[in-house]
Amino acid sequence: MQISPYRDTLQDKPLIPVMPGGGSIVHEKRIENLGVTEWSLSNGVRVILKPTDFKNNEILLGAYSPGGHSLAADSDYVAAVTASALVREGGIGGFNAIELQKKLSGKLAEVSPWIGELFEGFEGSATPEDLETMFQLIYLYFSSPRMDESAYSAYKERVEAFFENRSSSPEAVFWDMVTETLTQDHLRGRPWKKETLAAMDLESSFAVYKDRFADAGDFTFILVGNFELEKVRTLVERYLGSLPSTGRKESWKDLGIDPPQGVVERIVRRGVEDKSRVQIIFNGNFDWSRENIFLLDGLAEILDIRLRESLREEQGGVYSIGVSESDSNYPDQEYFFYIGFGSSPGQVENLSNLVFDEISLLQSDGPAQDSVDKVIEILKRERETNMRENDFWLNVLRSYNMNNLDPELILAFDQLIDTLTPEKIRQAAKKYLNLERYVRVILLPEG
Repeated sequence: MQISPYRDTLQDKPLIPVMPGGGSIVHEKRIENLGVTEWSLSNGVRVILKPTDFKNNEILLGAYSPGGHSLAADSDYVAAVTASALVREGGIGGFNAIELQKKLSGKLAEVSPWIGELFEGFEGSATPEDLETMFQLIYLYFSSPRMDESAYSAYKERVEAFFENRSSSPEAVFWDMVTETLTQDHLRGRPWKKETLAAMDLESSFAVYKDRFADAGDFTFILVGNFELEKVRTLVERYLGSLPSTGRKESWKDLGIDPPQGVVERIVRRGVEDKSRVQIIFNGNFDWSRENIFLLDGLAEILDIRLRESLREEQGGVYSIGVSESDSNYPDQEYFFYIGFGSSPGQVENLSNLVFDEISLLQSDGPAQDSVDKVIEILKRERETNMRENDFWLNVLRSYNMNNLDPELILAFDQLIDTLTPEKIRQAAKKYLNLERYVRVILLPEG
């Protein structure tokens, strides 16, 4: 008897058995100054495209739609948060996750769906040669997600093991306390533990996913990288133009997760090492604008420089220090300003007081001009590098469009940098670093 040679039938099996009919581009707009084109499709999908020559083999994709897991009921919260991960684990179309990986072997294209609190969407990337594969994956994640019980069980076991191990980490317990305090122990702001996973449910997750990706009509796709518009046009019309559209109008829901008022302090005692960590977080309402975001960022840069000089170099006893900020336009306009450092336990109060003293000094005297000049130089150098990076353009185009800002203002950032002055930093310190409203969480060793 002659034995036929082994043949891998996966390679013969098409990703999409029947090609979609496609749609059409019904409106086109050009933003010449940015080299950006925007297409509106017949099913309501919006596509923003920026061809670049920064990297020969890189095309990046981002997509978003309002809603997220804020629209899920509290009883489905855990299922909603884990939904996109379970779909990624389950595979798409006629392929489970392992088969899909084999099918895509040799191709440089990937797509990952996600569901956040306020939005859902995709991240993706491809080489120019494999761009059509990326579009096919997007189409399948909309049209043919798979439920896979064995993949679900394996994923749940891995996540349970992760949280079980995490609970023994003093740093993890510390950061959980930071989160609990900032969200005031809100149901949806609580840090996850192994017990949280008892609420996982594959069918509920799948239902949430199907709902979030049932209507592509309010999705915006952003494509940045080495591609030609005319070649992409065919792919966009065929695959994105075929995505389902129900015409529903929806937005995210404000869940009421708010930080505390006044001064709140918490102490965590974990571990036996003779070291501590301190996190000080200022927060408050924020008049969300490019100018104010820039000032907040400039303030963080200035304070970071000052604290490194005063705490680490002059005082010693500090293992690490960092200053950062974040801001949001949705669901509330608010900011968070983070100051964190590690030190020996005996230095915690002394160094905390030095942080507050530096803030008071910044509020009364402002920074020196040479410090501001240093920050301006740093920002301009970062800006020069960013302007030649595909991921920068993807993120900035997404941010400006999500927040309804004129994209042409992207090019006005250099002028914004030049407006930074010591007096503006001083005023920002007074406004955003309210010494009567902050959270301080301290990690100390046990005993």
